[in-house]
Amino acid sequence: MGVDKVIDAVGFQARDREHPDRERPNQVITDAARLVNAAGAIAVAGVYPDRDPHPAPGADGQEDLVAPWGALFAKGVAVRFGRTHDRRYTTLLRDLVVAGRARPSMIVTHYGTLADAPELYRRFDRREDGVIKAVLRPS
Repeated sequence: MGVDKVIDAVGFQARDREHPDRERPNQVITDAARLVNAAGAIAVAGVYPDRDPHPAPGADGQEDLVAPWGALFAKGVAVRFGRTHDRRYTTLLRDLVVAGRARPSMIVTHYGTLADAPELYRRFDRREDGVIKAVLRPS
């Protein structure tokens, strides 16, 4: 069972599921291609710079991202890219937090692991058990 919409909000610094001590730049787009339903959509808001600012030892930082384009094409998936307007609000939001006028932790209602994510999202989607914002930890 897949999903109709996927958002990549992680980007190139995703961790390799098999080797969590290493980055795997295409981890999220590979997962998204596997999970999205035919005729679904993927929105990429995660950061993918022109050049890796901190390449792994022996890497030149210019490696191209390998994406499962064939799988995306076969499913007829729409892929959209773009930055959010985060830079427009960063300073204002930081100042509100520093001044104590905004407390982002107040919206966190649940904690879980990545394995808990599907169930937490289901409960959020159905407005069950007061799930508003869940913080997921890798282990």
